[in-house]
Parts: sequence; C-alpha cells; structure tokens
Amino acid sequence: MNKYTINKAFEKHFSHPVWKIEVDCSHNRFVVEYRDPTHTIPSFSVMTFEGDTVLENYTISEKEWTIEAIQGDFLIFKRFGTSSPIQAGVQVLHIPSQSVVSCYQQYILKEVYNGILKVAHRSIPSGLEYYMDLESGDVNTKTPVSLLLPYNSITYPIPYQGHLPDFIKDLAPDDQIWLQPYQNIFIWSYHKKHNNNFDLYLCLSTKNEILDHKIILKGLDRLIPQPYFQVKGHIFFLSNTKQEIATYLV
Repeated sequence: MNKYTINKAFEKHFSHPVWKIEVDCSHNRFVVEYRDPTHTIPSFSVMTFEGDTVLENYTISEKEWTIEAIQGDFLIFKRFGTSSPIQAGVQVLHIPSQSVVSCYQQYILKEVYNGILKVAHRSIPSGLEYYMDLESGDVNTKTPVSLLLPYNSITYPIPYQGHLPDFIKDLAPDDQIWLQPYQNIFIWSYHKKHNNNFDLYLCLSTKNEILDHKIILKGLDRLIPQPYFQVKGHIFFLSNTKQEIATYLV
C-alpha cells in the first residue's frame, strides 16, 4: 500500500486578506497577520500545525505595527515607517494571557535570537547594541553568553528547468512547474488551465511513477508565482483571495 498520499490537515478562513505569516518551527505554531483594507489596522491569529487556534483576532490599534516573529508563547512585533521600512518600536506579547510584556518606542529591532532580541537605540549612533530578554523585557548592553538563532525548517519548491519525466508530462501542466524532494519522494506543483481560469495541483511521485495528485486550489484568475511553503511534512497554501490558508500532509 502507498503510504504517501495528499491529505488535508485543516483550513482556516480570515476576515481580511493575509499580509504576513511567521512560523515557529520549534513549537509547531504559526501566526497570521491580516488587515482590513479600509484602515489597514492589523489583527493576528496563532494556530498550531494541527489546526488548533491558540490566539484569535488579537488587534493592535496602530497600523504601523507588524509581526516579526513567534517564539513559544510570545509574539514579537516591530514598527515600520511611512518614509522608511523600519522605525523605532519593539513590542512583545505573551500569548496565553494576551498581556504586553514590553513595549519600547525608542528601540529598533535588529535580530531575533532564542529568548533574546538584539535592538539599537534610535538616538544613539550605530555600534552600540542592546539585548532585550524576551520573557522579562529587561534591556542591557551586556552581550549574552549564548546567542542562537531560532530553529528554521521552512522550505519552498523551486522552479523545475530540466527534462520532465513522461509520467509528469502526461498530466499536461501549463506554464511553470515546481519541484521539491521530500524524504523518498518528489513533490510537484503546477497549474492547469480550466476554461478562463487555472487550477493549482499537487502531485507526489517516485522517480518512475505518480503516487497521488490532487487539485488544491480551483478557479484562480492568475498563476501563483510561489505555490506554497513546507514545514516538517506540512504544506501551507494561501488562497487566491488571500483570506484562507489550507494545510496538507504528505
């Protein structure tokens, strides 16, 4: 029996278009930022890879705040400016209690480490670095003994430029096809035209044959330039309306 099949894990709908997604690969969680187009005020929801909602519709009243990272029970926000991509402002939210651990308007976020944020003061010349403890919000200039970047296992398919195997050619994909090796199989994604729209397909194969294939998104009005991202066998698709995320297991 073929153990490699495409199965939907869950699907989530959001009230407004998704602006940004950040993933915590260590804790199997991700946060979605979505905004009402009329005033662009950001809202945030946190979910597990199994589809359980941890935080829903948490809203920040100022549109300049955006999500930078999720780490365990904490969301990390930074401010962006109208005249430059980054401006001073760092905020940390404790997810279970929905309480703000720290909010500093004078610091610019430089890097996110495990449990530590590296920041710079907006009024002090470059070269002096500060370190903020994620849980306490305490800030000091002493460099921590250990600075480790968060574990990241996010992968993306790449455009396939080689000669297509015959069993893939028989599926008659339109335009670009993407390929991603995974364990002992290959994951293909491609569009097929249907009337005046496109359907997005996912296909699993060995080197010699197709194991499973399925339509993931139907009735697209345009081709999707980057079909999905993958974390630990979970494949995440964003709908053409940008208001739904569908997750599949392979």
